[in-house]
Amino acid sequence: MKIGTKTTNPGELRTAVTIQTRTATKDSGGHQSATWSDVATVWARWKNAHGSEVWASQAVDARMPATVLIRYRSGVDTTCALLKGSTRYEVVSVDNIDERNEYLELKVQLARAG
Repeated sequence: MKIGTKTTNPGELRTAVTIQTRTATKDSGGHQSATWSDVATVWARWKNAHGSEVWASQAVDARMPATVLIRYRSGVDTTCALLKGSTRYEVVSVDNIDERNEYLELKVQLARAG
């Protein structure tokens, strides 16, 4: 696969991640809480930030940042989360590469507890 000017091996999409959406629910007392619903499990290329990227991300309070490449899927935005194993990551940004509806590059970070 070719992304921009870079050639990428489709075999690099080898990490299973589950895309989740959040819905607000109210309990009997009227308090709102967020519940997560699975949308789809997809294959992704997962790259953890390393080196100077980690220092730069800590300056903006990012937690365990990573870059994730998945095949294009409509409806994926910054209100979604990714589940890698049992760990939830919040989606910080979404880039529809070259606006071609072929691949999405997601910047993610470890979700805050709660």
